[in-house]
Amino acid sequence: MYKPKISEITKLRKSTNSGIKDCKKAMIESNGNFEKAIDWLRKKGVADATSFKKTNEGFVICKINKKKTIGVLLKISCETDFVTKNSTFLKMAKIIANNAIFCKSKDELLLFKIKKNLSVKEMINHHINNIIKEQIKLISFERIQSEFVGYYVHHSNKIGSIVGFYKKYKYKKIIEAEAIYKEIAMQIVATNPIGLEKKDIPRDVIKREKNIIINNLLFKNKNLIKKIIIGKLNKFFNENVLLDQNLITDKKIYIKKFIKNLKISSYKRIS
Repeated sequence: MYKPKISEITKLRKSTNSGIKDCKKAMIESNGNFEKAIDWLRKKGVADATSFKKTNEGFVICKINKKKTIGVLLKISCETDFVTKNSTFLKMAKIIANNAIFCKSKDELLLFKIKKNLSVKEMINHHINNIIKEQIKLISFERIQSEFVGYYVHHSNKIGSIVGFYKKYKYKKIIEAEAIYKEIAMQIVATNPIGLEKKDIPRDVIKREKNIIINNLLFKNKNLIKKIIIGKLNKFFNENVLLDQNLITDKKIYIKKFIKNLKISSYKRIS
């Protein structure tokens, strides 16, 4: 008798949303063949056909609470772009986002009760099996809590960001500060910075970048190499460190000057 590995059972369970015992039995009956195990589960009626289809299309949605102190950014995937424009799917995504504001993780959100007897996960499964007939998954969950949270989701709903700020009341007009919040969120969407400050860039990333620079300078004058390395690293930081970037809407202004007396606490980006 074939003895399935725990990793095989786990993989099959993730792919089919079936129970552990069923997955173990399926692997035994199929003699370790993953595809045959899927067929076995389908024949037994313990897995739906849509469970095995790829979810290549993503839909990004954001929700900010009324006080604008908490923001959540979600990515919900499905099989086709057509579904992301379907009114039923959009309504479901909005319900999920509205409830996500009360949760601190993806797992908590999936178990969150929308109604007394209906969790977010159960609502998604209901849409998969009875309404949309496509595999739908909650892929990503990001959350920020700060004195103020700004956000931006691209009109394609394929990419978005949330960003937290401190010292939001230093401006005479709140509308002036909110314009900055949105501008920074748009900046994050457009440039995908690696870190907020230089210290946030992992050492191995800087080391790798430096090695690439040095490798391209093998035939340069040795007296100039040090200056060139510094210059190219500064350019790397300018492109990848949020506070060191030039504003995308005005290349003459650096982000750290644009935000004036505001302080960015953190940011999240989903695509």
